Amino acid sequence: MNICGFVLAAGLGTRLRSLFPDIPKPLVPLGHGQPAIAWTMDFLKKAGASRIIVNTHYRREEMRAALPGIAPSGVELVLSEEEVILGTGGGILNARPFFKEYDWLVVANADILAEVSPGRIRRIAEREQSDVHLVLSPQGPLEERGRIGLRSSGEVWLPGEDVEPGIRGGFFLGIHFIRPSVFEGMVLEGSPSIIDLYRRIKEEGARVRASFTKKFWVDLGTEDGYRSALRHLEEISGRDRAVTG
Repeated sequence: MNICGFVLAAGLGTRLRSLFPDIPKPLVPLGHGQPAIAWTMDFLKKAGASRIIVNTHYRREEMRAALPGIAPSGVELVLSEEEVILGTGGGILNARPFFKEYDWLVVANADILAEVSPGRIRRIAEREQSDVHLVLSPQGPLEERGRIGLRSSGEVWLPGEDVEPGIRGGFFLGIHFIRPSVFEGMVLEGSPSIIDLYRRIKEEGARVRASFTKKFWVDLGTEDGYRSALRHLEEISGRDRAVTG
């Protein structure tokens, strides 16, 4: 299985500026002396990625200097630098030459901390013959409620699509498993979100499916989320010390 990872890390990080005015959001400290993006890159390595692509824009010179020392051992690091922010979908399309030959592209946001088993999700995606497989949670920030859901058929429901009985609303963790072939023939225009692209490929017949998880996750791109992530990591560390002490 040939797997490539992708970290979406080009954002401006404005929601954390009050805490870290001089640090790009992916590099903010997040427990055990590791920056936030290190947790995401470790997740992608656990997913089986032999290459990890990171798209950058804001303070990309600092990112370029720091990332080689953060990337997991044994994984090839590729930077996809953006002169202008291309959006979550545009950033992925822009980097297509780096992943188009892989069996799976595993995408994760740099500002998400999630206790999700990537192997389990990939097995579900393969069993359901997904072209795209998203990870959803029944819990999340209230401002994100109603933006995504799962139809009874297993297909993802996106805002703007027809509403039908049985849609289970959820929160998108920013983790998705993608067959790179779904982007064949797509031309980058503007700064589309990845949800915009998923609408397009669904209309073309792609299987965009999802799985729910009840595992812990948090968007650490906000002050509250960042503090919640720190508390969670401290609790884990405390349990580990209790077991080994």
